[in-house]
Amino acid sequence: MIGEDTKLRCGIEIGLICMALKIKEKLEQANIILVLVPSVDYGKTVVDISKELSDKSLCYVSLNKTFGSLKENFDKAKMRMDSVIVIDAISKTIRNTPNQTAGCYFVSSPAAFTEISILVSKILRHKFEYVIFDSLTNLLVYSDKGQIVRFVSNIVNQARENKAKVVLFALDIDEQQALIKECTMAVDEVIKL
Repeated sequence: MIGEDTKLRCGIEIGLICMALKIKEKLEQANIILVLVPSVDYGKTVVDISKELSDKSLCYVSLNKTFGSLKENFDKAKMRMDSVIVIDAISKTIRNTPNQTAGCYFVSSPAAFTEISILVSKILRHKFEYVIFDSLTNLLVYSDKGQIVRFVSNIVNQARENKAKVVLFALDIDEQQALIKECTMAVDEVIKL
């Protein structure tokens, strides 16, 4: 007999998978989406959406996890990595890391907006279909709201010029609402989970 905990976990899993499919469908009409995610199941939500988008070329910009940690999470989810490029903005802040390795580019920090923009631009020239930013709200640790909004606008403009679709993740918490409100001006749609 299936216990209530198992039923609840299965229900959550199915809900997250359905939500990932809905995000993919939304990207058919809206090119730039801001996804507001509650802190509960944040990591699982981001992985599920990334997995759903990884059937096409995907650039994943990590502003809060190392490439090693991401790869481990993606491997657990059985996510295809052959068409995924990661930009890791964390590893160089904690250890000596090369500029590049198979499937990943490393930048000096999440606040290295110019480095990140240059890499995203180079990757988009290779006709990548999707770009994921995880997570915008993490940037407030490294920079002020005005700089973050300019950075987001720059990335969004690059994506539009290259006909790429962007998913911007943000934690849906009260402390981040001012940044979220500013960033909504640059996107086509906001999805609150």
